[in-house]
Formats: sequence, structure tokens, C-alpha cells
Amino acid sequence: MGVKALVLTVLAVLFRPGTFWKELKRDDQGVNALKDYAVPVIAVVQLCKFPLVGVPRTAMLFSLVTFIVDVSVIYLLAGGIMRLFDRQQKENVQDAVLTILCYALTPVWLFELLYFTGGWSWFFAAAALSYALVIGRMGFAVMLDAAGAGRTEGFAGKAGLLIIMTEIAAFLVIRGLLRFFTIP
Repeated sequence: MGVKALVLTVLAVLFRPGTFWKELKRDDQGVNALKDYAVPVIAVVQLCKFPLVGVPRTAMLFSLVTFIVDVSVIYLLAGGIMRLFDRQQKENVQDAVLTILCYALTPVWLFELLYFTGGWSWFFAAAALSYALVIGRMGFAVMLDAAGAGRTEGFAGKAGLLIIMTEIAAFLVIRGLLRFFTIP
């Protein structure tokens, strides 16, 4: 995915999520959402942290560790959400769940740049997580229906709770890393 396509995808996810999910379902081109979308977005956000940190070596180490945390969260959430499905459903929805997470967590990654605001970082993290849940709920409704997941009535609530708990833990780890690297 090129830079222009990446920026257009980020804008579509953030500002037209309903339309984005319908188009993604319709135009399923076999795009690997983790490799082609999530990792580049996370990497760009990490590079944008360099001026905020100020010290090159500290910025590099901090960005590298938070990159690993963000990618680990995707895998942890994908594995946890897959546990909510029956054995028969898992085969049908595995790729859809990973795709949904890769796109839905976009606000959380972008708002990591605002974690440097001290006391306001909690507010920004909560706002990003709330919006990520809205995007994810739309994605689960569209993509799981397309994957033939069957009954998923209580699924969104359980998945949402798992996402909230995991992202709170990730936020606390990142805030701890800020203190560890003595970044104000």
C-alpha cells in the first residue's frame, strides 16, 4: 500500500467508518491488514514521537518498545476474541477479526502522540478508545456477517470489554515507559 493509499485509508477509517467497512467487505482484495496497514501506521506514529521526546537515543528506544507493545496488543486481542467463537466459527472469522482490529485501533495509535500531555493523556486515551470501539462495532457487524459467523448477539459487548481492558493495560505500560525513559 502506497503512502497516498495509506493516508486515504486512515481518513476513511476515521471519518467514514460505516462506508469504509462496506467497501472493504465488497472489495475484498486479499489485502493483509496487519502488514499493509497496521504496521505502517504504527511505525509512522512512532517516528512522529521523535520530536516529542527530543533525545535521539531515548526517542529511538521508546518508539521501538511502544511499537512492540502496539503490535503485541493486536495479536493479544485477536487471540482473545477468537476464544469467544465456537470451533466451527473460528475457521471462518479468523482473518476478519484480525482485519477488524487492525483498522479499528487506528484512533488509539494516532492519539498516542497526545500521551505526552501529562494529566490530559487519560482524556485523550479514553476518547481514542471510545472511538475505536465505535469503529470496531461497525466492523464486527459488517465483516462478521460477511464471514458467516452465525449468531453474534452478545459478541460485540464481550469483545469490547476485552479491547477496553487490553488497551487500558497498554496505556499504562506506555505511560510507565514514559516515566522509565524520564520523558515529561
